[in-house]
Amino acid sequence: MADAVGNKAAKDYHIGTPTPDQGFFAKGLGHTDWGMKNRISRLFSPETGNTVMLAFDHGYIMGATAGLERMDVTIAPLCRYADVLMATRGAIRSCIPPTVHNAICLRATHDASVLIDDMSTGNGVGADMEAAIRMNASAVAIQCFIGGAGEARSLETLCRAVDAGERYGIPVLGVTAVGDTLASAIDSAYRSASHVSFQDMHFRTDIGRTF
Repeated sequence: MADAVGNKAAKDYHIGTPTPDQGFFAKGLGHTDWGMKNRISRLFSPETGNTVMLAFDHGYIMGATAGLERMDVTIAPLCRYADVLMATRGAIRSCIPPTVHNAICLRATHDASVLIDDMSTGNGVGADMEAAIRMNASAVAIQCFIGGAGEARSLETLCRAVDAGERYGIPVLGVTAVGDTLASAIDSAYRSASHVSFQDMHFRTDIGRTF
């Protein structure tokens, strides 16, 4: 059993040893079903392995976020700059035309509102795989709270989603930035964001600092 201290010193990822070629561009997915590979190929470019994901999934637990009060006005015009749209089904249905060609990553969990000090205590499933199929989603997104009071519950939600996704051939995504402290994790996330550039681009720098 790995521990929080000894595990850091024991890590050896054998960086100099190439992984076996499994015949698919996404590492570790060479033996998955055709449908899973097809959805991954819609999320990430097979040529570069990269993607531009436009995530606007957080407003439902905070009320109208400044600048996103009318997502049909502020978000819909940005679709042409993105490869993937990540949001709740309500936001997608009400604000995004069904004629767009973006891949959809469906936000599939709910959390407590910001009125609760620890949002992790309200984590649970907000949309199942059948909802993802009805939304023609290429993936679902599960929010996990590592280190929070709701860690175990959120990890169970993730595991059950991965199991269900395997049955339906739908990938489950978890995206995060890590660091030894909250500040270093936030800095890492914004350094990554700084590599994305397009005309009139701006991004918020207060997310992660207000909870």
